[in-house]
Amino acid sequence: MNKFKTFWQSALLIAATLGINGTTFAQCDFTGLEEIYCEGDEAATLIGDPLGGIFSGPGIVGDTFDPSIAGPGVHTITYELAGGGTGDKFYLKAAAGEPWGGPANPNSMDLAFGAGLWTIGNYETVDPALVFAPTTGFVFMDGGSMHASELAAFLTTNLPDIEAWVFAGGRLLLNSAPNEGGDIDFGFDGTVLEYAAPGSGTHVWDVVAIDAAHPALLGPELPTSTTMDGTYYGHGLITGAGYTNVLSEDIDPAKIVLAEKCWGSGRLMVGGMTTDNFHNPDPAAQNWRANLYSYMYNNACGGGCMLTKEVEVFSEPDVTLTVVPDVICEDEEVIFTAGGADSYVFDPLGPTSGTAYVVPAVGTTTYTVTGTDATSGCTNTAMVDVLVNPLPDVTASSDDEEVCFGDAMTLMGGGAATYTWDFGAIDGVPFTPGPIGTTIYTVTGTSAEGCVSTATISIDIIDCEPVYAGFTLDDNICVGDCITLTDTSVGSTIQTWAWDFGGAVDPNASSEVSPTICFTNVGEFNISLTITSLYGQVSTAVHSITVNALPVMTTRTDTIITLGGQADLIATSTSDGSYTWTPENNIDCADCPITWASPLDSTTYNVVLIDENGCKTEGDVIVLVNFVKGVGIPSAFSPNGDGNNDILYVKGLGLAAVNLVVYNRYGEVVFETKDQEEGWDGTFKGRMENPGVFTWTLHYNFFTGDKGYQDGNVTLMR
Repeated sequence: MNKFKTFWQSALLIAATLGINGTTFAQCDFTGLEEIYCEGDEAATLIGDPLGGIFSGPGIVGDTFDPSIAGPGVHTITYELAGGGTGDKFYLKAAAGEPWGGPANPNSMDLAFGAGLWTIGNYETVDPALVFAPTTGFVFMDGGSMHASELAAFLTTNLPDIEAWVFAGGRLLLNSAPNEGGDIDFGFDGTVLEYAAPGSGTHVWDVVAIDAAHPALLGPELPTSTTMDGTYYGHGLITGAGYTNVLSEDIDPAKIVLAEKCWGSGRLMVGGMTTDNFHNPDPAAQNWRANLYSYMYNNACGGGCMLTKEVEVFSEPDVTLTVVPDVICEDEEVIFTAGGADSYVFDPLGPTSGTAYVVPAVGTTTYTVTGTDATSGCTNTAMVDVLVNPLPDVTASSDDEEVCFGDAMTLMGGGAATYTWDFGAIDGVPFTPGPIGTTIYTVTGTSAEGCVSTATISIDIIDCEPVYAGFTLDDNICVGDCITLTDTSVGSTIQTWAWDFGGAVDPNASSEVSPTICFTNVGEFNISLTITSLYGQVSTAVHSITVNALPVMTTRTDTIITLGGQADLIATSTSDGSYTWTPENNIDCADCPITWASPLDSTTYNVVLIDENGCKTEGDVIVLVNFVKGVGIPSAFSPNGDGNNDILYVKGLGLAAVNLVVYNRYGEVVFETKDQEEGWDGTFKGRMENPGVFTWTLHYNFFTGDKGYQDGNVTLMR
């Protein structure tokens, strides 16, 4: 719901609750404004009593007070409800010309308010929120002649907002002299414009003013007359509660043509009058109409009122926040310093201004301090970022943690940018440790950000160096596969490698460090590596391996087919697995063990079976295609829509390309295609050709590469 509807519907709800139709207010009031604000507070919504007045003063935007716009200081806010004579003026009608086809209504508006000092709008396109706004004083709505249905539709959509606008002080002249439709619901507590065809009693010729002292009869435009006539003066009668009648039929006073009443602090006048160019005497009739507009514009029922209130806006404190240092390492302290206010609250909680503090989180943390001024209670915030760099996760390692005395070793640090070792060791540089026994080496690592951490490593110096055999291999093997056995043995003094392949390969042994072997036998085998060090130490590692057999698959059947026919492709095996036929072109199912193909040329189809162990086998099926050349055009066709021989097509198999051109007896091309699936339906330029004989030419290519040309005649029959 938009702001316009919310405001006026609230006003209408108040009116309905209080049962108010007309009220005079001696003094305005309004709520929603506090005595003190801080400059950064949110805008406050102000509610006038009665509704419909105008707020003014520093920081006022519509019906809100914004302290940031008002600025610091003491400000006077005014609420004023006009009693009439203020606001914009609108004349609303349908888009189709003027009611009753003449300029009478605009002329009367000019006479009342002056040319160019009022605004015209159409029911179909006007923005109701713009017309029925607090800044509008008077609206004249006419639904005369053929404008009645547009008026009725506009009222159906917008009547609650219009009623609320009048209740809040607006002045409305709602008039319709229909020439179409029926009764119109004017709203405002059951007001109805009654309308029926001429002669039914709702059409009034002559009228009389019920109150000769009505202000509209007294000016400002004179002369006026208390009796007027026309053909017709009115097309509708007014019924409703709470009205003071203004005009009635001179013969039957019960027929009311014009009436008025207060509605809230506004005024409502309703009528069924035609335009004043149908009324006599002249110029009294036009003066009377202009005077009605002036009277309504200048006479709201609220009487007008004004109220002022003072509000003080305080400046927000100029809060500052610094931190020293703003970049630290984990577990180091910082000092936050806040200024510009009397008290401070930090977010996240923890720091206190001027006191050393350990930031608990690694990374960038934004600290916000909210400072409060003790006098005004106003607050402001300031922020600062603290970057906590993590301590490096330093590691210590060596090329060997057990070293034969007299041998060299290398210590290496990790997780930092630079490293310093104790005992004179240099990171990454070989050295000879000693004495015999266990030595704990400590490395100090410094990160790129300057943060420091340590790690240790224990090194055993012994009088000989043990070696440990080890290797890795892929244990998912099929017979015929070749793999590399990767030596992972530990020991810098390894001299020889002796491999035993357990009968899985031929030859069955190797002395290479990481040999590549190809499996020739199926079964379970133990592969062993025995290493010997410089000092004669021996170590053996054994791994078991399973060599899987290849799946057995049978393919059938090689066959000969005629072009366009189908050949069965069959692969069978006792092993479970996935099948793949290639090439996939013209195969019904490329991953099925049994399928069919319809190739365009002789083709060898290969099928691959991969079983559950990942072992693979393959086979072939040969399909020979017997290609019989044949191409032509039917001698006649009948495009009569009976579903039989309606389209002229190129006939033939194995055609890779065609170019069919059909000519009429004048030599004009009536049809051409290069698509064998596209035929001639007997039309030319969207129209059916007459029966007769047409000539054609045909160029064609077979899939085999052979080419040909034909020409001839075809008879079109109906």
